[in-house]
Amino acid sequence: MVARLRWTDWFWDPTLIAGLVLAALLYLWVLRRAPARRWQPAAFWTGWGTLVVALLSPLHAGADYLFTLHMLQHMLLMIVAPPLLVLGLPPAVYGTLYRSRGLRSLVGVLWSPAPATVLYNAVLLLWHIPQAYDATLQDPLVHALEHASFVAVGLVYWGVIASPSPRLHASLGARIVMLLVADLVNFTLGFALAFAERPYYLPYTVVPRLWGLSPLDDLRLGGALMWIMGQMMYAVPLLVLLYWFLWRREERPGTAPRSALP
Repeated sequence: MVARLRWTDWFWDPTLIAGLVLAALLYLWVLRRAPARRWQPAAFWTGWGTLVVALLSPLHAGADYLFTLHMLQHMLLMIVAPPLLVLGLPPAVYGTLYRSRGLRSLVGVLWSPAPATVLYNAVLLLWHIPQAYDATLQDPLVHALEHASFVAVGLVYWGVIASPSPRLHASLGARIVMLLVADLVNFTLGFALAFAERPYYLPYTVVPRLWGLSPLDDLRLGGALMWIMGQMMYAVPLLVLLYWFLWRREERPGTAPRSALP
């Protein structure tokens, strides 16, 4: 059987739409109470729009037929939308998180380099175990949990890297290590999938074929996408951090660079 994917195949899920609208309204409320840098709203709305594309557009429908499209969806949810969303938050928001009595303990445990990095990469690997991955394609609730976990750990991980708060950011060296570890994990998983000798995920062997891709070719293409796109997306913040480090050294010769981003 042959499947078709149309531009009109949007996923009008009331719960997802309500969540996205609530996030938009909450951000507007935050902007009224906390000063933001001029570029921050653009970053947030780009990240918000990325979530809309990943969760509601025909990309979501196509993910049921092609592993490659599902990988693109996962990349948007983990390494595109979260860093843009956290970059869009006014600096005062981070201080509020730290001072909140209800969140302070949780923030203290998770919002540090080692826990954030372990959690981020563990979630990525967990959901690509064949049994777990197959469950996401067979049960909508499991699928929703997978996507929610990608966004949640992405916000924590990228929040540690991008936070301007002295109490919540990691040192420059720690942030570079975090990016290198995530890049290595993503590279290893993508490489393994790109050179697989058989399909790993059962649902993609029985669904109608989309665009003439066989299950094995689809798996390999998805792995290559994960491999290449991941390398590019982790390289960008690495280059930014290295540029900032060198710039600070030129600005203040003879002194060690401070750990917080300007």
